[in-house]
Amino acid sequence: MNMERLLKATVQFKASDLHVQVGSPPIVRVDGTMVPFDSPPVSAEDVRTLVEQVASQTALARLDEDLSCDFSHYIPEVARFRINVFHEQGNLCIVARCIPLEIKQFDELGLPDVLREIAEERRGLVLVTGTTGSGKSTTLAAMIDHLNRTRRLRIVTIEDPVEFVHDSQKSLVAHREIGRDTPSFAESLKRALRQDPDVILVGELRDAETMRIALQAADTGHLVFSTVHTTNTSFTMQRIVSMFPADERDLLMVQLATNLAAIVSQRLASRKEPAQGRLPVLEVMRNTAVVRKEILDGQITNLPQVIASRDAGMQLFDQHLTALYRSGDIRGTEALRLATNPEAVALMMRGMSSKDVAAGLVT
Repeated sequence: MNMERLLKATVQFKASDLHVQVGSPPIVRVDGTMVPFDSPPVSAEDVRTLVEQVASQTALARLDEDLSCDFSHYIPEVARFRINVFHEQGNLCIVARCIPLEIKQFDELGLPDVLREIAEERRGLVLVTGTTGSGKSTTLAAMIDHLNRTRRLRIVTIEDPVEFVHDSQKSLVAHREIGRDTPSFAESLKRALRQDPDVILVGELRDAETMRIALQAADTGHLVFSTVHTTNTSFTMQRIVSMFPADERDLLMVQLATNLAAIVSQRLASRKEPAQGRLPVLEVMRNTAVVRKEILDGQITNLPQVIASRDAGMQLFDQHLTALYRSGDIRGTEALRLATNPEAVALMMRGMSSKDVAAGLVT
């Protein structure tokens, strides 16, 4: 078997991911659906061969030591791939995420104008959240690309591994990869502050130490972008708070109220015509005066009510789903499937105003 041939086929299928697991044929995920190749099941020897064809000696050593590894692979004029190799029932498995070479802009992705405003913040911490495969990296790439094309900045990205590669345009962009260029997110973020950055992209905020440094970077005048694996604004705030010991949380709330610029949570919805693919559904919170007060008061559970006001371009998932249904972009069944509160969305789809069902939207 040939790994590059499989990866090229993944791109040809317009798939987001390739899965290779012993006992099954290779499978790709197309618009959220798992589609098997018409080929025999792969053996343990096949998987090991595929891994060795694309992994570096460093990655193979990490795989032998940690039983899993992450690395990137580039096929010129085709795509980049983020590859994870791990063990399952004693056998190797591969999951390869396709990273397109072309970075799409806001309009192409169907992202609202408020994201352009958020990308143009002068300082602060911007978090893009969502589950695996929800399009976080694509949205962040569009935001960094916008800055790269329109402003003269020094942009540093810290990723594990590097996904989208931004060629320097008006801005000067440097990409640093964990394990190759730097030992960890926290250490690289510390060092990045000495590299004259205006904008820093951190692939993921995984722990309290990295979060502390990100907030410090925002506090000292930098614009920091990152991701958290949470499903909405409230859960994101709860996850951040849970990272810290109880005796640090009062100070944390002050830092968040001062330095958090926005939280953008994302899901993907199937378009009305399946052949047209999927489009992003967003929940957006910006650090308005009202949001800042709720954070300072520790009233995280009140944030959905504030977001529902739509001040400064904010919106809840259910408000965006209803708008996409009314514009004919998605079906009602899809809106209800993705809704936080399906009953409230059903009422709005029938024509009731958001004011009439506001209580339902935020519960």
